[in-house]
Amino acid sequence: MDLDQLVLNSMRQRRELEIAGYYFLGDIDDQSAQRFSESLLLMAIARRADPSSPITIYINSGGGSVGSGIAIMEMIYKTRADYGVTINTVVTGFAYSMGAIVFQAGDRRLMGSYSTLMLHSPQWFIAGSDQRIFTDYAVLADHYKNLVANLFAQRTGKHDSTWWLEFIYSGRDRFLTARECMDLGLADGLYDKQELLPPPPVPGAGITPPPTSEL
Repeated sequence: MDLDQLVLNSMRQRRELEIAGYYFLGDIDDQSAQRFSESLLLMAIARRADPSSPITIYINSGGGSVGSGIAIMEMIYKTRADYGVTINTVVTGFAYSMGAIVFQAGDRRLMGSYSTLMLHSPQWFIAGSDQRIFTDYAVLADHYKNLVANLFAQRTGKHDSTWWLEFIYSGRDRFLTARECMDLGLADGLYDKQELLPPPPVPGAGITPPPTSEL
């Protein structure tokens, strides 16, 4: 099969997915945000004001650019408002960092029993003058942190933005099971019938200390 035929097959498969109302989101960058916006708009036009035909966004993502992720979320919000469509998000495996944040934009947020979310502080790779790095970008970083904390507080209905600010931006990579996501209000339900995994063990819990002796 030549390259032209592969491209045509890929385009045909993409159109078929759009007709069915499915989109698969992986790495989050400027190119994927543009492709997503184009596809979402086409799917929404075909389903205008028809809540019985939801759009489903399947997320299996290690995250990516904060700006691109925000653009994807804003496109979801605007498309929902403009066309009256239902847009659900589904994690099939993992949604880390910005992927976990985009997941929150769904009308209904579903996970698999073995799926995982991860929240952490973003990484910045910047170069420039002291003023820009230590002042301007610091302001931008605080803006994004507050934006995300408020989003989680409003979307989950659990804990206030200060709690989420401390939870997400603790300096840790917080890997959350489906059970933990359900408890925190980060997911609305499961799409499979598997038994939920038990909570992860607490380091040091259940360990009997060695006997001590006195001299």
